[in-house]
Amino acid sequence: MAHVMETRTTYDDFLKYRYRDKIIQCLPDFSVCLQKITAKAVHLPFGGKSITFPVRYNSMGSTASLDEGDALPVSLPGNRGYAVVPCYWHYFGCAVSGQAIATSADKESAFAQVWAEEILVKMRAYRQNLNRQMCGDGNAILCQVDGAVADQVITFDNAGGWSGYNSSPVNGARFLTPNMYIQARNSSGTVHDAGLKITAVTKGVFPSTSAYCTVSGTCSSVTDGDYIYLAASATASNDAYGHEMPGLKLLIDDNTVAETVQSISATTYPEWRSQVGYGATHGTAEALTTLRMMNLHSDIMVYGGGKTDWILTSPAVWRTYGHLADQGNTIMNAKVYDTAWPTLEFMGVEIWQDPYMPDEMYFIDNRSLAIYQAGEPGWIETNGSVISQVKGASAAYDQQEAYWRDYKTIGIENRAWDGKLTDISVSAEAY
Repeated sequence: MAHVMETRTTYDDFLKYRYRDKIIQCLPDFSVCLQKITAKAVHLPFGGKSITFPVRYNSMGSTASLDEGDALPVSLPGNRGYAVVPCYWHYFGCAVSGQAIATSADKESAFAQVWAEEILVKMRAYRQNLNRQMCGDGNAILCQVDGAVADQVITFDNAGGWSGYNSSPVNGARFLTPNMYIQARNSSGTVHDAGLKITAVTKGVFPSTSAYCTVSGTCSSVTDGDYIYLAASATASNDAYGHEMPGLKLLIDDNTVAETVQSISATTYPEWRSQVGYGATHGTAEALTTLRMMNLHSDIMVYGGGKTDWILTSPAVWRTYGHLADQGNTIMNAKVYDTAWPTLEFMGVEIWQDPYMPDEMYFIDNRSLAIYQAGEPGWIETNGSVISQVKGASAAYDQQEAYWRDYKTIGIENRAWDGKLTDISVSAEAY
């Protein structure tokens, strides 16, 4: 099957003029969580489909202070479980027509420039996709359909499939852009129509107007309440449903998002829970206060044995905390680090914002997280070449393609060391 590729039309300027050499670089846009975790977490190589390791819980059994002649303490089983972290497989593809290069007066410059630009754009999209997964719960949901479909226009809310946040009615376009395929499924996972290509996106208006997008393709079966997933093509079921790795929303939690995480039940092992700071009524947002933050910070140390190295939150909560600091006359200069994103501070701990985070604050201990990687990421080579000709089952094409692969997942080794502050009412506009 022929790819949707870059052509002479899309790269017209590259073919008419000589361009200087291009340096590929990865930008921090929409990938703060990915960059921070990649830089701070330990990287552990492994082979196979999963990795298993012991989790050692706090236990004061089998110890005693005794009198002379007393029987020694009975040896009890240690509090220990075994976590199983599966591997997840991530990809992106590039495709360019042969004519886009061959018809240029300067073929070498055109070849280098076209591929450099193509890879830069696709790598940025790929990093955003991984970053979204690292912020999320592993359900792979981009958003939810809000209302009936009118012609080729679909209305969305609940980014990530999450309702109840201050931004939920308006943030449905958070993970959507033009020129991407999406797939609709109902709550049971049944596919509705084939993959749909987004041609235009309109974000919601805070605080109550839903986002919407225009799509090409048949969407007659898409209905109110459907969940939207990232699709690889216009083929039905060729999507991310059931294939994305869990992120911080699931890993740093008690047993609210999921009871069993990495094959360990938080009901059977209560210590396999993070410290969670709920509001007075769980599910009802209330004001963010420094006392709420201090309580959670203390619980992590006292009950979990953790230490908070940094805090990650959404832009709306980040701005709300900044406003709170202003109201309390707290002197605070936002620091800017190598990612070019500014930070605030709480008790000497940096607070970072990521546009893909839910409206919660995540208190992270660097020791708790790890990136498990089955081999180094890189290009898929065909007969010793990264770039190869596109060939279908019964035809060949004057097109070139390249694919990037990355086999890895984020895992957590001690949930009790981390914490999450939820039920936060934001005082800044949310998206």
